[in-house]
Amino acid sequence: MKNRARFFSQLHPLRTFSAILYDRFVPRGRKLRLTDELDAVSCHQKDSTRTYYLEKISSTLFISSLMGAALLFGALYSARQNRSIPSNLITRPGYGEAVLEETLNLTAAGEGESESVTVRVSPKAYTYKQAQILLDQAEIQLQKQLPGRNDSLDDVRFPLQLPQALMDGSISAEYTISPYGVIDDTSGAIVGDLTENGTPVTIEATLKVQELERICRYAAVVFPPVLTDREQFSAELDTALRTADSSDPTSDQIQLPAYAGDTPLSWSRPKGPFLTILSILTILLPALFWFQKDEKMKELAKKRRELLDLDYSELLFKLTLLIGAGLTIKGAFSRICSQQDTLQNGSSMPAGTGTGCIQHPRHIGSQNTYTQNTSRKRRHESNRRHFREIKGSRPASAHPVYGEIRILLREITDGVPEETAYENFGRRCGLPTYIKLGSLLAQNLRKGSSGLTALLEKEAFLSLQQHRTAARKMGERASMRMLFPMLLMFVDVMLIMMVPAMLSF
Repeated sequence: MKNRARFFSQLHPLRTFSAILYDRFVPRGRKLRLTDELDAVSCHQKDSTRTYYLEKISSTLFISSLMGAALLFGALYSARQNRSIPSNLITRPGYGEAVLEETLNLTAAGEGESESVTVRVSPKAYTYKQAQILLDQAEIQLQKQLPGRNDSLDDVRFPLQLPQALMDGSISAEYTISPYGVIDDTSGAIVGDLTENGTPVTIEATLKVQELERICRYAAVVFPPVLTDREQFSAELDTALRTADSSDPTSDQIQLPAYAGDTPLSWSRPKGPFLTILSILTILLPALFWFQKDEKMKELAKKRRELLDLDYSELLFKLTLLIGAGLTIKGAFSRICSQQDTLQNGSSMPAGTGTGCIQHPRHIGSQNTYTQNTSRKRRHESNRRHFREIKGSRPASAHPVYGEIRILLREITDGVPEETAYENFGRRCGLPTYIKLGSLLAQNLRKGSSGLTALLEKEAFLSLQQHRTAARKMGERASMRMLFPMLLMFVDVMLIMMVPAMLSF
C-alpha cells in the first residue's frame, strides 16, 4: 500500500489538496466505515485508512478535473461551431427515399428567442408507373386534410389545410380558389372581408406527379375567421415552407423562406446532445469511481476472510503436530512461519530450517523431545498429507494467516504478554474460529498446556469437516456460474444445426 501511495502521490498533483480536505472534514480518531476492512487488508499498517482515502480523493479529483476540462472544451467548441445554414440550403433526399425531417432553430425578426420548427423535405419525384396509384391515394388524403380544423367544408371558420405536397411529398398540389381574395390559395388562410351569412367558394386542386396531373374540385362556405397573431404567423410560415418545398420538386436542394408574410426569418441548426451527455458523464464518472473503490475494498476484505477460513484447518493441523512433538505454542508459531518463508523463497531446504521469522532459544532444547515422539508423528502422517494438499491448492501468497502470525511473533518480541498476543491474534483475524483459537491458547498458557494437543486435534477435525463443506459449496457456486455459458453454447449448437436444415427447404 505504501508503494501505491507513492505512485499516486507522483501521479496526482491534487494529492496535497486531498490531504487538506481529509484533515479538514475527518476528525482525528474518528472510525470510518471501512476502517476494519482497510486494517485487515493492509495487515494493520499504520495510517492505512488515511492513505486509502487520500488515494481515493485524489483520484476522484483527478477524474473530475479531466471531465471538467473536457466539458469546458466541448462548450467552447460548440460555441465556436458555425451552425448556420449556408444560403438557407438543405440537401433533398434522392428518388424513392423517405421524407427528410429536420428540426431547426427559427429566429423571426422582432422575436426575442428562437423556436424549434420541424422542416419536412420531400424526396425527388417517383417513377411514372407509381404515379397513377399515388394520385388515387393523394385524392383520398386531400379530402381528409382539406378541412383542417373545420368540421366540414360547409362551415369554414379556420384556415383550410392546402398541402403543397401529398403522400409524403411524392405528389405536389396547386390550388385555385374562386372567387379570388377570400382564401389565400397558398396558406389556406381566410383573408377576405366576409359576412356572417357565409361566402360560397370553389376550391380547385391540381395534383401533379411528373407528367401526370389530376384536377379535383370542392365546394365550401367561408365565414369570418377568428385568428390570433400567432395563428396568422403559423399559417404564413406553413405556407412559405410548402411553397419552398414545392417550388422545384426535382431539384437537389430547397431554398428556405426568408419571409413569412412580412416577417423576416433566419434559420440555424440546433445544438446536439453532446454537451448534455458530457455534463452527465462529468457528474457520474467521479461518483461511480468513488463507490467502486469502496466496493473493491469490501471485496478484498471478503476475499481475505474466505482465505483465512480456508487456512484455519491447515493451521490447526500444524499446531497439533508441532505442539504434540514437544514445541511450545510460540515455538510452533515460529516454526510454521519459518516453513512458510522457506516455501515462498523457493528454497530446497527441509521444512523447519528456514530463517524468516523469530526463533526462540527453547527450540534448540526441544529437538531431543522432537525425536522421541516418532510414534506420534506416524500417527499424524495422514494429517500431514492432508494439509500438504491444502497448501498445494493455492499459491503461497494467498495465505493471509501467515501475515497475522508474523505480527503475533513481533508483538511477543516487543514485550507484549503471550496471552494478550494470542487474543489479539484472534481479534485481528476477525473470524469466530480464530477468536476461539486465540482464547483457547491464552487459557492453556495460563493454566498449563496439559490437554491442549487433544483440544487442538478435536478442533482440527471439526474444522476439516467445515472446510470440506465450504469447498463443496464453492464448487456448487462455480457450477452455477458455468450454467449460463453452457446454455449459450447449447443455443449456438442448435442454431448451427437448425439454420442449414431450414434453409434447405
